[in-house]
Amino acid sequence: MSKVSLQSVPGRVVGPASAPYSQPRPYGTETILEISGFCVDFPRAAGAKKVLDGVSLSLRPGEILGLVGASGSGKSLLAKCLLRLERPARIISGSCRLQGREITRMTPKQMMPLRGRLIGYVPQNPLNALDPVYSLGFQFREVLAANGAKGLGRASFLSKVLHWMKMVDISEAAARLGQYPHQWSIGMLQRALLAMSFSASPQVIILDEVTSALDPTITLQIISVILNLRDQNRTAIMFITHDLAVASQVCDSIAVLHQGRIVEQGPTQQVFEAPSHPYTKQLASSLVL
Repeated sequence: MSKVSLQSVPGRVVGPASAPYSQPRPYGTETILEISGFCVDFPRAAGAKKVLDGVSLSLRPGEILGLVGASGSGKSLLAKCLLRLERPARIISGSCRLQGREITRMTPKQMMPLRGRLIGYVPQNPLNALDPVYSLGFQFREVLAANGAKGLGRASFLSKVLHWMKMVDISEAAARLGQYPHQWSIGMLQRALLAMSFSASPQVIILDEVTSALDPTITLQIISVILNLRDQNRTAIMFITHDLAVASQVCDSIAVLHQGRIVEQGPTQQVFEAPSHPYTKQLASSLVL
């Protein structure tokens, strides 16, 4: 694996003379999301293929958990299965409790009221997440309406949207609301999705490779936005990424997913400086501090 230097990669939140890892931040002691023995397979003509095998994770309010691993290890699949967004994948065993509620046995219809309000999701490609035929303002209003803000007057709606646009550092927001996704850059669209997701004040947000398509400068800005939103809302975040340098700077803890299994997890510095699993050692060896 090629070496990755923290001094030159996107997402370096601290200065070169500072500690190389994300510094511990206060977060709640209670568990808000607990995944235990989570197994998923894909039905096939020749028999089912298990793709997630006994995954166990937990998240506390205000904590950022980094889910890292190679492409195809099951990171995005786990997120989509939790939200019932991946078909024909099926949950065959295990438990996932969200604020004490068991959601693995819920139907997609039962999950709909929880999406957004209780657990949010920001996908990797904002162009795929937004409808190209509707303006950004219309889509933002739809998100607000779906999450308990129906019946807002024009002035109240505009005030709420502009507040969240300001939170993610989108300039000239009022003039931009009538524009369409193709008129925005990828970085600006990613900010818009973050604003939409956080505006519902969910307890948990899953961020799926939200910096992978961005250049270094925009990545740093997006990371700053995420940290600020987390600090103000005490949101628990599952940060899915294959960028170890970004994970080392942003995440409080790390879980390493390899071939559908969690092979190691713990505080960020511990995982990268004293890895115990051979696969984690390979990953850590690519990170130059």
